[in-house]
Amino acid sequence: LALEQQSLNASMNRHFIFNSLNSIQYFINTQDKLSANRYLTSFAKLIRKNLDSAAEGDNMVSLYQEMERLELYLSLESMRFKDRFTYKIECDDIDTEHVIVPAMLLQPFVENSIIHGILPIEERKGEIIISVKVIANQLEISIDDNGIGIEFSLNKKAQFQGDHKSQGMEITSKRISLIRTMLKKDYELIGPFQMMNSDGSIKGTRVLLKIPLENLEN
Repeated sequence: LALEQQSLNASMNRHFIFNSLNSIQYFINTQDKLSANRYLTSFAKLIRKNLDSAAEGDNMVSLYQEMERLELYLSLESMRFKDRFTYKIECDDIDTEHVIVPAMLLQPFVENSIIHGILPIEERKGEIIISVKVIANQLEISIDDNGIGIEFSLNKKAQFQGDHKSQGMEITSKRISLIRTMLKKDYELIGPFQMMNSDGSIKGTRVLLKIPLENLEN
């Protein structure tokens, strides 16, 4: 099970690397050398962090490292899609350096929000909010976007020419199932599900991940 977990994590990293290299290629092809260099510098930092976490036998990292990695990823995608969206990461009074979480668990959900939720929007700017709270001895991590909504996204996906399949979501769901089996702990994935405004219009999509609160000492 541990080897399968590592294999799935490696598959997810490979999926992410492929998409990022496409972005660098785009900047090079459009002769935007400054953006290509900025992107490559940030991408190199992110790859180094991913390789460091992959070297860990249990694939666990501190919440601080995971949020730092997510911040880098969001900045890269914001640059790639020319500020089509804003983003915010909120951690409510949590000692992020001492809480541990599975590495690269959140990135595929954020990627899905960008590609399938926000990019199809033409009339307004997208927004992604990642919120981390401690509730009843659990980390509750929500990823909200103000995109087109999951139901409309599924209908539109066949028409929208994205640059990848949502393989990362499937891989992450398998990873969560494996972690639940290996550690015998209640990792819970809820969503993605559609959020609605009070007037019945679509507000966006949310993914909620509940993780047992663990610290480095334990």
